[in-house]
Amino acid sequence: MNNLMLSSVLSMAGLAVLFASVLAFADKKLKVKEDPRVDEINHLLPGLNCGGCGFLSCHDLAEHIVKEGADPARCHVISNENREKLFEIVGAEAAAAYPKVPLVHCAARSENKEPVAEYSGTRTCRSADLAFGGGMRCEYGCTGFGDCVDACPFGALRMENGLPEVDMQKCTSCGKCVAACPRDIISLQEKKHEKLFYVACSSRDGAPRVREICPVGCIACGICEKLSPEGFFKVTDNLSHPDYSKQDRREEIEKLRAKCPTKVIKEV
Repeated sequence: MNNLMLSSVLSMAGLAVLFASVLAFADKKLKVKEDPRVDEINHLLPGLNCGGCGFLSCHDLAEHIVKEGADPARCHVISNENREKLFEIVGAEAAAAYPKVPLVHCAARSENKEPVAEYSGTRTCRSADLAFGGGMRCEYGCTGFGDCVDACPFGALRMENGLPEVDMQKCTSCGKCVAACPRDIISLQEKKHEKLFYVACSSRDGAPRVREICPVGCIACGICEKLSPEGFFKVTDNLSHPDYSKQDRREEIEKLRAKCPTKVIKEV
């Protein structure tokens, strides 16, 4: 019996050595060598794996840059120094890069939100939006339950009196807050100048209804459009829209902002 057990153990050990040798040989012969530039670029990227570039991770972006020619400027979090090195590796000239900032297109805090019913359902924005807007009369504004805050992996958002506030120092522009909002009131925009002006409203309701249910909403009065022949703002579908490509003339836009009757034009 002892001889049988010994031979069994030796046989298993022999098979293990044989299989290990085969696997080692296969690994050596079949291994796909990675382009060394992938590792170089990956070390230059911030390693946050935030997904703001549209890829799964920083390493995934590095692979797509090298293998498929993905735009090396897709990472907006990388330092200027590392960004220049990255462009040197891929043999391209670095264009001007600007940070992207999240803009909250709603200005209604808790005291501004006109209720139509008491909401007692699940305390998430998505659930509230499905359940008749969580009892809010405005069908476009922030429901205030903080799905965007929960989605942010960097702690760059917090709820303040029913409205998300952004900590620009922590924000990586990953876009997870944009995807988490069921009412699409958050957008990412490039900040090319000292200030970025935007409209903190998403309502498509007409002026009479907006005046009735929200004191801080856009009433589509058109003052911002009429007083700016250069086209800084344009009113369509009962809502003013800024032209983000024309924000280098800050003083003129600030004058328009002061003329807004509901003070819905904000700045970052």
